[in-house]
Amino acid sequence: MTRTHLILLCLVLGVIAGMAVRLSGQPWLISATNGLLVGGQLWVRALQMTLVPLIFALITHGVATAVISGRGGRLIGSTLGLFLGVMVITVILCTLLTETVLHFWPIPPHALDGLIQGAPPQPVPGLGAQLLAIIPDNPVAAAAQGQIFPLVIFGLAFGIAIARLPRKADVEPPIISLLGHIAQAMMTIVDWVLIVAPVGIFLLALGLGLSSGLGIAQVLGVFVALCFATTLLMTALCYVAVIITRAYPLGRFAAAIAPAQAMAAGSCSSMATTPVMIEVAIEKLGLPRDVVGLVIPMAVSVFRLGTVAHAVAAVLIAAHAAGIQPSLSQLVLAGLAVILGSISGAGLPGAAVIYAIYGPGIQLLGAPMAIMPLYVAVIALPDPVITMTSVTGNLTATALIDRLIRGKPEVGRRADEPLL
Repeated sequence: MTRTHLILLCLVLGVIAGMAVRLSGQPWLISATNGLLVGGQLWVRALQMTLVPLIFALITHGVATAVISGRGGRLIGSTLGLFLGVMVITVILCTLLTETVLHFWPIPPHALDGLIQGAPPQPVPGLGAQLLAIIPDNPVAAAAQGQIFPLVIFGLAFGIAIARLPRKADVEPPIISLLGHIAQAMMTIVDWVLIVAPVGIFLLALGLGLSSGLGIAQVLGVFVALCFATTLLMTALCYVAVIITRAYPLGRFAAAIAPAQAMAAGSCSSMATTPVMIEVAIEKLGLPRDVVGLVIPMAVSVFRLGTVAHAVAAVLIAAHAAGIQPSLSQLVLAGLAVILGSISGAGLPGAAVIYAIYGPGIQLLGAPMAIMPLYVAVIALPDPVITMTSVTGNLTATALIDRLIRGKPEVGRRADEPLL
């Protein structure tokens, strides 16, 4: 049994055990179980202690590296513009889908009481206060108080500033290397903490089963279902975009990218699929090497369609499960947080990446950060589809950029060949 399977098993067993203790009604058994739950809270804190340095190092290092490695004037501008536009559209569509699903199949508003010890969620500040809080007047204080979203904004600006510092050709500034090592060190600590993940997940699930009954099972079930729904929606829209822009004949495009999709689903890593994506784009789609050489690496670094799509669902589910009904302005800010978190995350699977992606949006809406270990426990189920969607988005973006740069429709086909 792999560790992923063991964690899933412990999650199920913990919820069942907690519900059994709850139904027993035995005061001594309930008291003893509550005493065990401290271990779960300690495990969550061990994970959370890496969150601030991890997110800051990831986004600063990623932004600085991306700016330094940028080339190709119009090509890089078109690429970044397309990435940003698609991510904004993805956030809007997936927000609408998630809110619609949660309207017709609502989550119990107290499903996460076991994670917050029954305390009501902190009231979310108004739009004016949230906009002012985006720019931290003291980044050190923001980090000390665990304010993730302002720290992301500061890291974004800091990364751009680092990239503009004078430097020798082909020599990476020492501070970028330092930030990269900090991020790796934080992820190493996370790996250490995850050694006891089955025990930590069991204790968390035990407390949730004791306090919420089937409520937490519904939360995680809706999360997994919406992961599939949001990512498959965006995969379908990739094919629609290829048809509308006449970037490539749909049948040949779908057949050409199938090996990369299979590799993505099998490896659950867009980075590991990069060589296959490059080969598919050049050999099967016939796209120019200079376009592929720029767009694919940039896409793997900053454009993760599947990640953005399902992260919207993760953030909104956490809010609803804590009894929070986000306003329109809060949805907009949460969407921005998801985009920035996705850009800062690495292209490999792992709990640290999930924290970096979900954390800013969840905290911004006032939901409990302690829900993220539960997401970690079940993310393996939709992860193949999430990665496949990201790879599909990367190859679609490459074809669209080539169509935009060349100004010629139907790249790589005969003039009389049909689009479908």
